[in-house]
Amino acid sequence: MSVRTLDQVETALRSAKASLAVEGLSLNSKQEQLVKDQLLGRISHEAFMEKALEMSLNE
Repeated sequence: MSVRTLDQVETALRSAKASLAVEGLSLNSKQEQLVKDQLLGRISHEAFMEKALEMSLNE
């Protein structure tokens, strides 16, 4: 997977957040940052999945 630019990530996140909103869902700031970190290549997919699972269990 290629690393994306910040502009590409923000565009993708806006689209994803709009789709979530249609379903009555949203991302909190920690969730949004986790997604950004993964899309920007700051963390691996495996680390993303581990942190996402941890977040879901703590809510």
